[in-house]
Amino acid sequence: MPQSSVLLLLAAAVIAILAGLFFWSRRERYPYAPKHILTRREYKFYMLLRKVAAEHHCLICPKVGVKDLLQVTDRRQYMKYFHRIAQKHIDFVICDEKLNVLFALELDDSSHNTPDAKRRDRFKNKAFAAAGIPLKRIEEIDEGQIRALFRDI
Repeated sequence: MPQSSVLLLLAAAVIAILAGLFFWSRRERYPYAPKHILTRREYKFYMLLRKVAAEHHCLICPKVGVKDLLQVTDRRQYMKYFHRIAQKHIDFVICDEKLNVLFALELDDSSHNTPDAKRRDRFKNKAFAAAGIPLKRIEEIDEGQIRALFRDI
């Protein structure tokens, strides 16, 4: 094979590789990776909660969006009030077997002691009270305290 043919073939290969790298680098990337739904502390709590909830024939829904639990009733200012709940979640929602909400549950820790966290907690408390959904808070991962959550149902 003549030297010019080899050089032409080599040049074509280099161009093909460069074109491939160019198009590969321009493809849309999604910077996501899986993560656990619950933290270690939340999972430890969930395991005790699951045991007690099963005794009461209740279902547990973790990490539920507040917008999925509360409905904005003020149509004139719908977006104002919707945006206040759109990005918030509740740690656990306890439901009956037909998925009727019995109560919402927040597992609080020391991060809830900051002024900003206290303000957010007050907002959630008032919003859930307005909707007629009990919002219960618990700090300790203790089976006795978890059992106390279910006394009213």
